[in-house]
Parts: sequence; structure tokens; C-alpha cells
Amino acid sequence: MAKKPPIAPASEDAADDQVAPSAAPGRFRGATLAGADFDDVDLRGARFHNVALTKAELDDVDLRGARLHNVALTKAELDDVDLRGARLHNATLAGASLDDISLAGARIDNADAAATRWSDVSMRRARFEESDLRGVEIVGCTIDGLTIDGVRIDRLLEEAKARSSASSAPEATGKAAVPGRKKPRRPAPVR
Repeated sequence: MAKKPPIAPASEDAADDQVAPSAAPGRFRGATLAGADFDDVDLRGARFHNVALTKAELDDVDLRGARLHNVALTKAELDDVDLRGARLHNATLAGASLDDISLAGARIDNADAAATRWSDVSMRRARFEESDLRGVEIVGCTIDGLTIDGVRIDRLLEEAKARSSASSAPEATGKAAVPGRKKPRRPAPVR
């Protein structure tokens, strides 16, 4: 039996933008895979069109360069999923849980990601357009270059943090200043 060559660990910078598709990318069209369990699967360059993955579990799945069109991932659990360079169009992620995911360089448009929880997700150079991100909880994520509807979110957050720290200067006395409210006058001492 022939030995498999060892898998070389990928460096942080290596092949971020280069996606080598698997030998025969999978094609899923009109499939109902609700509750499916994908574990340690290579689906690089796969095509999903009109596929229901509601409540599916994807663990250690490589979807680099994949195309997901009209895909329902409602209440799905994605853990250690690589979506670098993937394209998601008209995808529903509402109520899904995303943990240890890479969306670096991914394009997501017309997606419903309402009420999702994202933990340890890399969104470097990801682009979201015309997507519903209401109630999204983002914890410990990398957002360098994240663009939503043409706005660089990482820069927006930096500016907001700078304004916040500049406006917190009155807190040196231990009391926060309330905008629009004047300090109360002290009554004159009685003589």
C-alpha cells in the first residue's frame, strides 16, 4: 500500500487568495440535506444550487472557492469551515452558529444572517452586500478589510473607538459627563 505524503502545515500567508479546487468538485442541485452531518470533507470548488442544509452540521469542511446559490443554512452549525474565496448568493443563515470559520476574501450578497452568532471568524477582505445582519453577535473575529455595502467596517470601528476614548476624558473625576446636560449648581453657602 502506498503511503500518503504528509500534509504540510499552511503558513498564515500561504495560499490565502489561491484556491486549488479538488479533483472533482461536488455539484449539489435541488437537494434536501436538512440535518446532514458533513465531517472532515473536502468540497473545494463545490457548487450548491437550491439546496436545503437546514440544521446541518458542518465540521472541518473545506469549501474554499465554493459557490452557494439559494442555499438554506438556517439553524446550521458550522465549526472549522473554510470558505475563503467562496461566493454566497441568496443564502439563509438565520439562527446559525459559526465558530472558527474563514470567510477571508468571500463575497456574500443578498444573504439573511439575522440572529446568527459568529465566534473566531476571519472576515479579512470579505464583502457583504444587500444582506440582513440584524442581531448578529460577533465575538473574537478578525475583520481587517471587511466591507459591508461599500463601507470598510474595520476603519469605522477604529474611528468609533477613537471618538469614544476622546469623549471619555471627563471621566478623570470619576463621573461621566452626560451630553446636553449642564452641571447642577451648588447652592450658595449660608452666612
